[in-house]
Amino acid sequence: MPSSNTGIRASLRRWPVLYGLIWAVVWALVGAVVVALWSQFGTLSSQRLAIAAYIVHCLAVVFGAVAASRCVSERGWYFGGFTGLVYALLMVVLSLLAYNAFSFDAAGLFRVLIMTLIGAFGGVIGMGLRRD
Repeated sequence: MPSSNTGIRASLRRWPVLYGLIWAVVWALVGAVVVALWSQFGTLSSQRLAIAAYIVHCLAVVFGAVAASRCVSERGWYFGGFTGLVYALLMVVLSLLAYNAFSFDAAGLFRVLIMTLIGAFGGVIGMGLRRD
């Protein structure tokens, strides 16, 4: 008899972008905890902290896009890129709500574009890792 966890996971796979977004947020939280511990107990400067945060977000998008594209049979780049876009927009909304810190200038929009492209790349990787 399958567990209820498998049923929830199977029902979430019907919406690949939502499934990938959940994976991305989980990996971002894990990465944030690791970076926070490294900053607290290690020698992580404030400049390197910003770089570590960008790396955590990029890896979260890649893992989320891989998870999203493994749920579909084609167009992995599309679902991965859309997962990256939704993740970036979610981070923009959280940034606006928490810090009122996002600026809609060329640099801010470029970061959203980069997350979308990283997601598309992760989607391509996920299609290659998909089991038939």
